[in-house]
Amino acid sequence: MSRKSLALLILITTATMVLGCSCGGLIGPEPTATFTPTKTLVPTFTATPSIVPSPTDTPPPTSTATPTVPPQTPTPTQMPTPTLGPPTNTPTPRPPAPTATPRPPTPTSTPQPVYEYQLIQEPTKDPCHPGWCIPEVSGNVVDAQGNPVDNYNRVTIKLECARLGALYCPTGDPEQLLQPGQFKFVSPDSQVFGEYTLTVVRSKGDPTSLSPVYNLKMNAYTRGQQTNIIFQRTY
Repeated sequence: MSRKSLALLILITTATMVLGCSCGGLIGPEPTATFTPTKTLVPTFTATPSIVPSPTDTPPPTSTATPTVPPQTPTPTQMPTPTLGPPTNTPTPRPPAPTATPRPPTPTSTPQPVYEYQLIQEPTKDPCHPGWCIPEVSGNVVDAQGNPVDNYNRVTIKLECARLGALYCPTGDPEQLLQPGQFKFVSPDSQVFGEYTLTVVRSKGDPTSLSPVYNLKMNAYTRGQQTNIIFQRTY
């Protein structure tokens, strides 16, 4: 019962007792009787227990501790793969115009030296058996008109071979009793000359070439004499 209800009950009981005493005096005296006092009711209070916190009680935490989470490396956001549309027709560039290959330069011809004499007739090869004749090489040098050069315009013929070395014979050599423009080489040991060359030069002391060098051969015993060789002046 609440305190308010208990107070109201006490108030009603007290009023009843007062009113009862007042009414009895008005009516008249009643026979005296032994008054039995009415037992005063003591209101019963139902105390609402107050919860006193125990000093040993641990107060509830005001907030829940959030565990510390180490920071994580953010995962890179993958860009969405774009949706490819229809391929765009890229115009194919024209191939470059072919570059003209430059022509190689025209080779410059090396001017050939202008010789004063040239061979116009190769030797006539006459049979010459060993013991029957001596191998020789002979011929003539003529001017531009085909006439034998005289002793005033004398030149020298150079013969060279591996076996005998270099031999020189001036045209019209008086020691060999040669005619103007004539030359002759005689084998000193009666052996063929083998491979040899002939060149027109100024003289033995001035071996300036006045003609190209011509390669000739005398290898066979049956061709031991080579005659009628002709060198001609070109101008």
